[in-house]
Amino acid sequence: MSETTKTIPASIKEKEQWLKDRYWKFGEEENLDDHLHDIFEVDDDGQRTAEPRFDPLNRETKGLMVLGASGNGKTALLMRALRVDPVLTEFKLPQGGNTLFITVPPDATIKKLAEIILAETGYTKINAKLRATDAWELARHRFGLVGIKTLVIDECHHILRPGPGRDIPAAIQALKHIMQSEHRVALIIAGVPELKGAILAEASGETMRRFSEFSPSRIRPKSNGAAMFSRNFAKSASLLGLHVAEEDVIPERILFAQNGQIGKSVELGKEILRAAIVRKRNEITLNHAERVYRKSNSGLDMTPFDAAEWDVVKAELTAIGWGQS
Repeated sequence: MSETTKTIPASIKEKEQWLKDRYWKFGEEENLDDHLHDIFEVDDDGQRTAEPRFDPLNRETKGLMVLGASGNGKTALLMRALRVDPVLTEFKLPQGGNTLFITVPPDATIKKLAEIILAETGYTKINAKLRATDAWELARHRFGLVGIKTLVIDECHHILRPGPGRDIPAAIQALKHIMQSEHRVALIIAGVPELKGAILAEASGETMRRFSEFSPSRIRPKSNGAAMFSRNFAKSASLLGLHVAEEDVIPERILFAQNGQIGKSVELGKEILRAAIVRKRNEITLNHAERVYRKSNSGLDMTPFDAAEWDVVKAELTAIGWGQS
């Protein structure tokens, strides 16, 4: 899917859909691509291929662990990579593809994850009495049958949570066995920082050494990421026919309000834009932005969208410990 705008949305529905589909870049895209170069083979021109790196001595592929707090934009970053990557194509039935993207439900066990993979790859004869180890053997076999070279497991920390019916050592083993599959599959797992802690709990440490790590950073004030966020917000507002007063520095206030977390900042920025679209306004004011923010942050005496000068507001909020955790 192209990230450039080919047509200007006109109706409210068109504008809403355009805003939903719009991906805002922050510079982490290049960092992710750099990590991908380490787990895939390259051709003679130095271009990354879809073929996982494979060590013939231990017969294993490489893994990548993407870590970050909830709301830091991990999922959007990975999904965007699949949309625009020249060699990785998301697997969908019936057209196929070489990369399977799975989001783990909060209550999923390791057996349930294997069953999800089987279903997503077209295997419909799942026996309810099937053991987890057998389900995973089938899943790994399916990778070769349908041509999957990369497995992305988002929200992977869910299968490593303790509780009734959960087997954390078996879940860790299942991840390791993916990289030992005869069909040579690269593994990308994403989750909150506790994901790394759960895998590190393995006594031998064998599984952790197979992963490189990538942690998208928060957007720092005055950074290149902050400048890109401001441009993204301004460009989107302009295309949607919305005026934003530059002196209100609304993008900077959004980043401050969300403590620089990429995903949460984008969510709030888009919600502020959407609120103006559906109410048929032609501008975004601090009052409008604050109204949106307070709907999910009630009871505050002062917010980053207070009508006073931004330097004054920021100083007062900083003085009372805003955003410290």
